[in-house]
Parts: sequence; C-alpha cells; structure tokens
Amino acid sequence: MKNILLYAFILFILCLSTFTHADRRYFGRSYLANTLPAKAFEFELWNTARIGKADGYFYRFQPRMEFEYGITDRLTTSFYMNFDSQQIENSTTSSKEFGFDGTAIEFRYRLTELGEYMVDPAVYFELTYAGSEVEYESKFILSKRIENIIVALNLTGEIGRDVIANKHKTSFELTGGMGYDITPTFAAGLEFKNHSNFDNIYGEKVNSALFVGPTINLQAEKFYFTFNFLAQVSGTHASGSGLDLNGHEKYEFRTILGVEL
Repeated sequence: MKNILLYAFILFILCLSTFTHADRRYFGRSYLANTLPAKAFEFELWNTARIGKADGYFYRFQPRMEFEYGITDRLTTSFYMNFDSQQIENSTTSSKEFGFDGTAIEFRYRLTELGEYMVDPAVYFELTYAGSEVEYESKFILSKRIENIIVALNLTGEIGRDVIANKHKTSFELTGGMGYDITPTFAAGLEFKNHSNFDNIYGEKVNSALFVGPTINLQAEKFYFTFNFLAQVSGTHASGSGLDLNGHEKYEFRTILGVEL
C-alpha cells in the first residue's frame, strides 16, 4: 500500500508541470535515438517484475539503478547497479533472496542529427559483470517523431558467458513501440517484444515468445515516469495454452523513474 501511495504522489507531481525532457523515455522496452546533451547527468530507477511460469508460483523482481552522463551531444554513457530476487514454489527450483546481481556499463551513440534522415539511428553496447558471469549486449536503434507520434524499433543481441564453466547462452530480441503525446506531460502507446533464446552462440533455437502491452509516460521539468505492462500472447515449445512458460514468463511489468541532476 505504501508503494502505491508513493507512486501516486510521484505521478501527481509529474502532472503539475508542462516541461519536456531532453532524453524522455517514452517506452519501457525500446530506446529512442535521443541522447543526453553534453555534460548532462541523470539518474534512473528501474523496476522489472516477471510473473508466472509453467510449474507452480513464480515471481521475479529485478531493480536497477542507472547513472547516465552525456559525454557529447551524441554519445551517452551509463553505469548500472543490478539487483535480483525470485520467489518460486515448485518441486525443481528454489527461491533466491534479494541481493546484488552485478554491475554494467553502457555506451549509446546517435549516428546522425535528429530529423536529418527519414529515421534517426543509434547504436548501443552494454557490458555486464556478475562474478563468474559476463554478458555482452549490442543494440541497433531506430526511431522517428512525426508531430505528436513517436515510433521506435530496437534489434538486440546478447551473449552471456559463464567464465568458470566456459559455457555460453545467447538471445535475440526485437522490440518496438508507438506512442502519442496526448498532452505535453502525458503520452500513451503500445509496445511489443519478441524474445528468442539459443544454445551456445546462436546455435539451435531453444524457445521464443511474443509479448504485447500498453505503455504510459508522464513528464515534468526534472522528472519522468514510465510504466509498461506486457502479456505473452504466443510462444514456441508452448504448452496447451499456446504460450512458452518454460523459458519465458506470462506477464512482465516495468517502471522507470528518471531524475535530471
């Protein structure tokens, strides 16, 4: 109840202002090509919840703190602190207490001036270190604003390596969204995510799932808040429900609170 009241208060404060933000996060899953201005500094608090799997009760909570800095008007870097917890009730897997889950560093580079071409492109690279596990994530970003309409498409590849066991796991993800500025401080839209897991380094596909859901964004002069909900609508290696509930969850929630410093 306290968390609900806190979020309600934050949303109320955000709605009082009519300002826009240089690096506004319209979507919970997809990046725009926008980057921070040079020497700008921002803090983001991410909360991601994943709910529902095939066998018993499953709830995973993954908070993330991001410190973002504009090196130039086109190049932005970020430092992340990741956390993780899992509550599981089944016969094969145990729960995981809330705790620190590694750090990450990210670089995002906008290739052109905004509006210079038909679409605005950017590239993204993230390196995550979590003890014996290392992950490399690369992303190609396309976005476009047409008056009050905002469109984004991201292609993401991720390679994870267990250094001790010398094993790899890989994934490919296609995300996209379309949003609309209803007012200068409030936007709403729709997002999708198509995620696939592979054996070794992009070997045989293990499973995949398609998610769809709504996104809202609230904006103030120094703050913004994004909420996204995704429901799985189809999956390979699916159960009788037509969903993949072994490699993916049934529902995903994400919130992002950004503060300009």
